[in-house]
Order: sequence, then C-alpha cells, then structure tokens
Amino acid sequence: MKTISNEKLILKIIKYAPLIFILIASILTTTYISLNYINTLKIEKEKIEDEYIKFNKELIENNINSIYNYINKQNARSNEYLKIKLKHEINNAHDIMFSIYERFKNEKSKEEIIEIMKASLEHLRFNDGRGYFSIHTMEGINIFHPIYKEFEGTSVLNRRDINGDYPVKEAIAIAKAKTEGFFSWYYYKLKDKSKELKKLGIVKEFEPYNFIITTAEFEEDFENQVKMETIAYIKDIGDSEKGYVFIIDKNADFLLTRTKYFNVKDIDKENIFFKSYWKLKNSNDKDIYSQYEYITNSEKISYLKKVEIYDWVIGTGFNLDKLILKIKEKQKELEKEYDEHMYVTLIIATSMTILFLIASLLISKLLEKKFLIHKKDLEKQISENKKQKETLIRAQEVAHIGDWKLDLQTNKAYWSDEIIRILGLDRKDKNMIGIELLKNKMFPEDIAHLEESISNCINKGIDHQLIYRIKRTDTDIRWIDCRGKLEEDKLFMIGTIQDITDNKNLEIEKKQKDELLYQQSKMAAMGEMIGNIAHQWRQPLSTISTASTGTKLQKEMNCLSDEDLYSALTSINNSAQYLSKTIDDFRDFFNPSNNKVSEFDISDAISKTLNLVKAQFVAKDIEIIKNIEEYKINSIENELIQVLVNLLNNARDALDITENQRRLIFINTYSKDNTLYLEVQDNAKGIPEDIIDRIFEPYFTTKHQSQGTGIGLYMSKEIIEKHLNGKLFVSNKEYTFDGYSYLGACFTIEILKN
Repeated sequence: MKTISNEKLILKIIKYAPLIFILIASILTTTYISLNYINTLKIEKEKIEDEYIKFNKELIENNINSIYNYINKQNARSNEYLKIKLKHEINNAHDIMFSIYERFKNEKSKEEIIEIMKASLEHLRFNDGRGYFSIHTMEGINIFHPIYKEFEGTSVLNRRDINGDYPVKEAIAIAKAKTEGFFSWYYYKLKDKSKELKKLGIVKEFEPYNFIITTAEFEEDFENQVKMETIAYIKDIGDSEKGYVFIIDKNADFLLTRTKYFNVKDIDKENIFFKSYWKLKNSNDKDIYSQYEYITNSEKISYLKKVEIYDWVIGTGFNLDKLILKIKEKQKELEKEYDEHMYVTLIIATSMTILFLIASLLISKLLEKKFLIHKKDLEKQISENKKQKETLIRAQEVAHIGDWKLDLQTNKAYWSDEIIRILGLDRKDKNMIGIELLKNKMFPEDIAHLEESISNCINKGIDHQLIYRIKRTDTDIRWIDCRGKLEEDKLFMIGTIQDITDNKNLEIEKKQKDELLYQQSKMAAMGEMIGNIAHQWRQPLSTISTASTGTKLQKEMNCLSDEDLYSALTSINNSAQYLSKTIDDFRDFFNPSNNKVSEFDISDAISKTLNLVKAQFVAKDIEIIKNIEEYKINSIENELIQVLVNLLNNARDALDITENQRRLIFINTYSKDNTLYLEVQDNAKGIPEDIIDRIFEPYFTTKHQSQGTGIGLYMSKEIIEKHLNGKLFVSNKEYTFDGYSYLGACFTIEILKN
C-alpha cells in the first residue's frame, strides 16, 4: 500500500510541479527584469553624464596640452630664432659696409670711407630699436658706437663683465679663428644700471680694413618678445576654433582673459577657482581641475596647467550648464529606448510563459507515461540483475576468482564467498576475516612482500599485484594471484584473488620439461663433442704410433741415431700436448662452474667454439670465413658457445648434402648502438619457406631420426632469449662471394653488450 501511495505522489509531482515552477519562475523573472531595468537605466544615465563630462575634460585638457607643448617648443627654439635674427642683421650691416667700400675704395681715402660707413650704420636698428651695431679694430680700439660715443677712439680690449669675462677679446678671437661666430656676456641696459643682464652677440670680420662688426640682444628682451608673440598666437586660436584660453603670470596677473579681472587676487577668496589656482601654485602638482560657480549661478569646469619655463598658469574650461542640457536630452532618448525595450521584453516573457505552461502540460503527460513504462523496465532489470549476480557468483567459482574490499580507516575487509572457499575458511568465521587471518595462512617468507605491496599501493598509488602461497592444510598448498588498487577517495582498496595453483603446476611442469630438454641438448652436444674428440685425436694418435714404432724398428735394426730419437720424442711430446689441450677445451665447455655472467671478448668465444668443432669441418672440406671485430660483452660465455656449436653443426649437416660447389660458412660480428650482432651464414641453398617458421619448435627436425633430435635450435633460442637476454632469428639471404652468387640460411644473434 505504501508503494502505491508513493507512486501517486510522484505522478502528482510530475503533473503539477512544472506548472508551479514555471509560474514562480515567470513572476521572479519579470520582477527581476523590472528591477534590473530601473537600476540599469539609472546606471546608464550616470554613465552618460560621466562620459560627457569626461569627454569635455579630455577635450580641454588636450587643448591646453597642445598649447603647453607649443609654448615649450617656441621657448626651446627662441635662442635659435635669436641667432638667426642676429646673423641676418650682422650680414646686412656687413653688406652695407662692403658695398660702400667697393663704391669708394678708388675715389676716397680710408678715413672718408669709414665716416660714410658710420653714417650709414648710425640709425640702423632692429628688434624694436633695441638692436644696433658697433665696429672695433683687431687691437680692441672702438671705431664706432651709436649709443656710447665716448667709447669711440678708446681701447675696450680689457673691459670685463660681472663674471670676469672679456667680451671684446672673445669677439676678436672668434673673428680671427672663424671670421664670424656667436658669443655672450653680461651688461647694463641703457636705462637700468642696477644689474647686468645676459646678452647674446655675434661678431663678423670686415676683411678690407681688418675690423670686426658686432651686434647683440639681451636674451631677456628677446624672450619677452617671444612671450608676446606666443600670447598673440594663443589669443588668435582662442578666438577661432579651439575656445578661449586664459594665461596668468607669476604675479597672478591675467596676461590673457575674457573676464573683468586683471589679477587672480581680484576674485572672491571663497571662490573655488581662486582656491584651486593658489592650491596649484603652492604645490608640486603640474595641473588641476576646478569646478566652480561662474556668473549668476552658472557652473563651470576649468583645467589649469603650470608652464614652468615662464612661471605661467594656462587654462581653459567649459560651461557645465549647457553640457547638462545635452546630457538630459541624451538621457531622455535613453529612457524612451529602454521603455520600448521593456515593453517588448514583457510581451515576450508573457508569451513564453504561456508556451512553457502548454509545453509543461504535454511533457507532464509524456513523463507520466514514461514513468509507468520505466517502472515496468526497472522491475524487469531488477529481476535480470539478480540472475546476473547469480551468474557472476557461478563464474567466480568456475574461474576460481573472488573479489575483496579493504576499509583503510577501520582495516576491516570484505571477502566474497569464492575467496572464503579458496582460502578454505567457513562463513561463520566472518569476524576473523582480514589481513591478519590471511597472514596466518601464508608462507612466512611471502608475508613481507604482501605488506610492502599494500604499503606501496596506499602511500604511492602503485597497483597491488602479488603472487603468494597459502596452506589450507599441511598437504594442500595453493598458489594465489592477488591484485588490487586504491579507490579515488583513497578510503578503500578493492581487488581480486585468483587460485592459480593449476596454472602454476603446469608452469613448474613446463620448466622441468625445459630443464630436461636442456640436459638432452647438453647430452646431444656431448655426443657431438665425443665425435669431435675422435676426429681431433685420430691424427695426433697416429703420429704418436708412427713415431714410437718407427723408433723401435730403427733400434732393432741398430740404425737409430740421436737426432732421429730426439725428433721422434719431440713429435710424440707435441702430439701429447695437443691431446692434453683438447681435453682442457672440452672440459671447460662441460664445466658447470663456467656458466656464470662475466666479461669476455666475442672473438675469444668464437675461437673456443671453432677449437671444439674444427676437426669435422676440415674432414668435410668446409671453409670457415671469419669477419670478426673484437667486442667485449657481459654474458655467459659457455651458453653462447653451446649455441654457436649448434648453429655451426646445423650448417655443417646442411653443407654435407650440398654438392658441386664450395662449402662455405661465414661468421660475422658487428655492433650498433649498445647491441652486438653475431651472424652464422652458410651457402647450403637456404631453408624451405614452408618450414622456416617452424625450425625453432621443439622436436621439429628434417634429419633422419638417427641424425637429429629436433631440440638443438629450440634450446639455442631458449638459451639466447631466457639465459642471455637476447634474440635469435633466421632468414634466407642471397649474396656474392669471390665472384659467385650463393643462397643460404643466416642465423643472427642480438645481445646487449652490457
């Protein structure tokens, strides 16, 4: 009954919850949009006002900065302008004197010509009458001075200014060195003897009479002239397109203004402009903005900036009241735009709400139908899950796999039924389930590995993977493959346990068979070696027999000389030594103590191999061609020799049935990176393609049963790959040697040098 009641509640929620949610969401959304509209409109209005004011501030600031830069530029160039002016005037005076000289040099005396020159320059002025010319001899005698007549005819060479400089001497030196040039000194103004001011002068040589002509201008006077020109320029641009500009000098006098005031002090001290001006003057700031009341309650914003070079303050401003009218017009346009936008938004919101309500009703009916279908599917899925769980349990029993989970905080473990069965436990012992119970079942020597693996998994995140043994009884020993990993929350370890005893027994059995095959291979090699011993001993034994019987016969015939006796004994001794060395070579090969990793030269290993088998190769007329480089490697020399013996014997047997050609075996070594490559190649026509992939299989042979066991190449591959950590592979190769083409099998061994 309770389940049926819950289903009805869920169906009601599906029907009515979306409708209620849509209505609430619509109301909240509309309210939010309205409030947001009011707030956004307010922000936009303020933004418009701020932007308009900011724009006009930037406009007047850029205007003043432009004028400021012009003033500084004009001042920087004033000295240059003065020099240009002085040079122009001195050249004009020089030209006048020279034209007089040229006109009268052949008609009048020097004194008469000089008087004409003086008369011509007497009233010649420039720079509003401040500029005049004087003439001196190269010895410093004043010839002409239109202002100070008392200087004429006197020496002014040693006259000094307030800095102790000699301006006339300097002028003469410049004229002599460069014919003309600029110089400066300090001197009184005509009507002001209180202080000496700096003058910039120019001198030019008048060569016909070895005179110098000089003129000069007080720098202060020229600077004032530049200032007046600058003010006139600013007034002109103020009357045109850039708006009015005011200039205040260091005494607070208005040099340029449209107001009724002549000095800032004439303004009311409570006026913000008055305060702003004196604040700027008395601070280290370079500029300031001032907003103040201007004539009949009109608001105004002005920008003031210091002109340091003249100790001026320049500025301009704009009427805020006129600007506010423009701002209000823009704000009204914005309000209208927002109202239209809000009206459209409300219509859209209402329409969308109605559409969502209709869609919600349709979706609710669809969900109700889906819910009932899903309910049936869920009931069916639950039934199937139960079946799958039962199938999984049965699969675990078949595969001998169980799952486990370890709580790392409580150290409690969950074991599935299959784990309990694998460990030979009873479910009633569930309170004992855990790592400690597992340790009691394990072999003592495996426990430390288990603890280390679990610790690495918990602390380092390394997956747990370990094979260990347990004792279910004294005679029932099982091999366990345990795997696990840390969950993402690091609170649990999960994993599986599998009983791999059967597989382990098969592995042990295979290992034993491999050991047997290895021993069989050794025995086969020993049989080969015995044959080699027979071949290698036949010649020295024959030599010993011949030498001894010959010596005996000579002795019986009483014709044995000392020389023949010594020769026979030497031959017998050499043959015996050869037999002894052969025994040592074979004993080293079969000595188990030599089966250890050591450093050896590959050429030595090949030489030892050939010493063991060469007799049979000589007997069968087989040539061994070596292309060997000396490389040192760390490996098991005897194991490598055994493989080489197998490969050489296989090549020998293949060549034994090859007729009508030279019988060749090539032994090549080369190195690449850290790997040694050793090749044994013959010219016995190669291995048939249909069996070349099977020649390393155990007991596979193409020889007669009496000639081969089929384990030589199999064991060679096992030794190279499992004992020497290398690779052995075969291929058929065509090659040319001594002008003839051959085809043969090539066995390649790859071994790391270290």
